[in-house]
Amino acid sequence: MGKTIIFVHGRSFKPQKAALQSNWFGAVEHGIGRDRQGKLAAFKKANKELVYYGDLSNAFLRSKGSKYNEKKDVESRKQTLAALQGYNARQFTKATYKKLPGKASYKEFLADVGAMTLGPLRLTEGLVSVVAADMRHYWNFDSEFGSNVRATMIGPLKRAMNRGDKIMVISHSLGTMVAYDTFWKFSRTSEYRPKYSNRKIDTWITLGSPLGDETVKRNLKGARASGPRRYPGNIRRWENVSAEDDFISHDSKIANDYKRMYKERLIVEINDHKIYNLAVRGGASNPHHGAGYLIHPKVIQLITDWL
Repeated sequence: MGKTIIFVHGRSFKPQKAALQSNWFGAVEHGIGRDRQGKLAAFKKANKELVYYGDLSNAFLRSKGSKYNEKKDVESRKQTLAALQGYNARQFTKATYKKLPGKASYKEFLADVGAMTLGPLRLTEGLVSVVAADMRHYWNFDSEFGSNVRATMIGPLKRAMNRGDKIMVISHSLGTMVAYDTFWKFSRTSEYRPKYSNRKIDTWITLGSPLGDETVKRNLKGARASGPRRYPGNIRRWENVSAEDDFISHDSKIANDYKRMYKERLIVEINDHKIYNLAVRGGASNPHHGAGYLIHPKVIQLITDWL
């Protein structure tokens, strides 16, 4: 049995696939070399695919008037990764995080955008539209954006399942919604269920995920169903990692939101992990940054333990 790791990127503008893949794989390879050198060969040997829909996100955001300088973005990502590579595993701590420039808490972020939550740990759809327009557009039923984005994941997942591989999926931000909905389609719809309902995702790692948010949960595939059909039935283990002050994953605990998956015997375990993301971009702390998650010792531990 081979091993496949499928990466799913998140929201906002993205550089071309090759540049983003190099940045993400480089973050993981450095982290493994730093923490568990002996597993580096296994990571390199595993089949790896990046689910890429950046062209779709970029087109949508540009249509809304947002500007994007890809060359500047690529250089910024390289600089951020280089800085992250300067830390040893023992430095990913609260003390180091507190020293980062431009650090702001989740509450300070809400004040900056002049927004209010509808209660503790809940985003309004209006706020999502302001700070993550592509995330809000993903569940717009009047648009093909969501289905087109999910289509980018179907091929990699089918190939891995057709090979009978042991599969790990690592998804970030909006990518966690894309992955969840795709898993649900593979286990619940007539298009995929006959062939793939018994094929499992061995381990799913979610990074900076909004899946604990009430507004997001209402818009997931299966949200209006009851019983086991409400959830995907093809995930063995779910490891959720959220960073301090990451407003996208402000509700950082997933296990309590999806505990019914245990009762329906759809999953073996769900674990939540809180970390400090040391990424700095544009001179300010960016706790939602993908490479900052991927290079973190906790994420590296989850990947190498699976390998």
